[in-house]
Amino acid sequence: MTYNLSGEIITGELSGVSIQYTGGSACASTGSPTTFTIKVYCNSSMQIEDIVYDFNVTQLAQLGEGTICDPVVQFVAPIGGCDILQTSIIWEYLDMIKPYIGVVSIIGGIMLCFYGLKLVKPSVCFVTFLSCIVVSLFVFYAVYLDAFELTPVFWYFLGGGAAAGVAVGLLCAKYVKFGAAMLGGWGGFAAGLILNEAILFRFELSWLFWAANIACIIAAAFITYKVFEPAIIASTAVVGAYFIARGVSVYVGHYYNEFTIINELKSGAITNIDPYYWGYVAGFAVLTAVGILYQRSTMPKKVSAHPYHR
Repeated sequence: MTYNLSGEIITGELSGVSIQYTGGSACASTGSPTTFTIKVYCNSSMQIEDIVYDFNVTQLAQLGEGTICDPVVQFVAPIGGCDILQTSIIWEYLDMIKPYIGVVSIIGGIMLCFYGLKLVKPSVCFVTFLSCIVVSLFVFYAVYLDAFELTPVFWYFLGGGAAAGVAVGLLCAKYVKFGAAMLGGWGGFAAGLILNEAILFRFELSWLFWAANIACIIAAAFITYKVFEPAIIASTAVVGAYFIARGVSVYVGHYYNEFTIINELKSGAITNIDPYYWGYVAGFAVLTAVGILYQRSTMPKKVSAHPYHR
């Protein structure tokens, strides 16, 4: 698209939003009701103080942008015209089942946080079950990325992911060491999310968000595969604490979406962090520590044989 700003013609591929106000008074030259249009183009790499705009109605009309009776003003900015939230219909479906997600998260989180090692096979099965559902929803998200109408196909993806989760979960529970590595990976992912939400979000870098999470996943999965019991305790406590916090946030609120907070901060949609949000971060840390200590205290005592009986 070509647009004019401050007397300079600029060519570029920018998306944005357009708002038109109609029903104005009659224009003297045409007798038709006047309109007024505001166009905001998104340039997410700009700083807020560098916003560019053009109110030269006559010059814009000469370039084909509106007329004297239907004036147009244009902005290029990092806010206003940029997507800061995901508009995929998947979020509408998840909002429908949010109360159930909260219950499952809290109950599953308690099981993982305090009984992860004792119930290692059910824990592996549960986390694998959730993993398959997440993968199926990502596939749905990719296929219906630009869809705006609700479709019953979502429930097929959700059901298929659940069915696959049961089968794969039982298989991973049988080969518990491999399943435990996946459980450890989830622990790394949860730790990465909290790390981003507590510290790294301040850098407002999307690549840092993903790099930190992937590094935590790989490291945690490897450690869990090599050092079984201590890693299982740590990873289940971390995942369980995160699930409990997210489950509570479904009903209480004051929690930021991990996947959109960076864009919201960069766009200026969030200027001050909600003080209640830090309660979740503190609660996560406390629950993780308590979960680790409790699981360690309930571990079976290892009795060393007397040298005489070896």
